[in-house]
Amino acid sequence: MDPNTITYNVGAIEQGTGTLASASAALEQAQTDLVNINHLLAGHMGGQFHGSYQEAMLQIERPLLHLAQTVGVQGQMLNSITSDAVALDASLAAQ
Repeated sequence: MDPNTITYNVGAIEQGTGTLASASAALEQAQTDLVNINHLLAGHMGGQFHGSYQEAMLQIERPLLHLAQTVGVQGQMLNSITSDAVALDASLAAQ
């Protein structure tokens, strides 16, 4: 195999990007569920530590949303790079 040649399996990459898209959607749904549950609980909580509890929940909610977005971007970038590689291969083959 030529060390200057990049080989790839488009089907496997497409399956991987689909998995990343599904994972991103699941993480976003989990984050939404967490926000909704915390809002529901906030309506039934009070007292001295209520504010601290809500701040702690925000410290969980924000990174979870960021993770969901990051996984989604990773899948989009992988898909874009693969599409570009396939298009380049096709144009080189046509020459």
